[in-house]
Amino acid sequence: MTSSGFRVLIKVCATLSGNAEPETTSSSLDNEYTSARKRYRRMFHRVMSGLERSGNVRLITLTSAPASGDFQKDFRKLIMRLGRRKLVQSYIRVPERTETGLRHDHILFRGSYIEQKYLSEQWAQIHGAPVVDIRSVRGRRGIANYLANYLAKSPAGRYSYSWTWVWKGFVKSWEGLKKFGWEIGASFEETLTCWRWCVKLRVKPEEVLPI
Repeated sequence: MTSSGFRVLIKVCATLSGNAEPETTSSSLDNEYTSARKRYRRMFHRVMSGLERSGNVRLITLTSAPASGDFQKDFRKLIMRLGRRKLVQSYIRVPERTETGLRHDHILFRGSYIEQKYLSEQWAQIHGAPVVDIRSVRGRRGIANYLANYLAKSPAGRYSYSWTWVWKGFVKSWEGLKKFGWEIGASFEETLTCWRWCVKLRVKPEEVLPI
């Protein structure tokens, strides 16, 4: 496929969806400066990719306490409990360490409305830490920037997401599409636009392109 063919694919995606083309994101996202910048760029892309999917999105902050148990184990228990009640469909999260060494997680999830009181009761019961925060999300770039900044501050650069945030292996799909776009001479903006259409239409790029 040539670069012009790549552009045709973008137009076809737009036609299939019946919408105008999604806005492009600055190619500065793909510049590599420092490790912190790489972590920021990586998280920003992961969040923005998932936000291409439809559904209500909200932000949760879960805290910990000195006597709390294993955070990861308890988080999985909470997510399974919320999932059984069909309150959470998918998520992406980034951890934070406070000055006292306690862990806080910032979780962006797609799902139904959850009362803060209910969430607090559940987390207190599971993890022994009743302090939680939950709020609706307005502005995709703002929330992506919010989570990316937390990841940039983390030396480990760790984050995690459910398979349904985009699809299982979506990071590999994105890397393959970037490489393909570079090989055919497409601009980063064109490659990113193609990626966003793939996510919107739930079509893996490797299924429609010779990646």
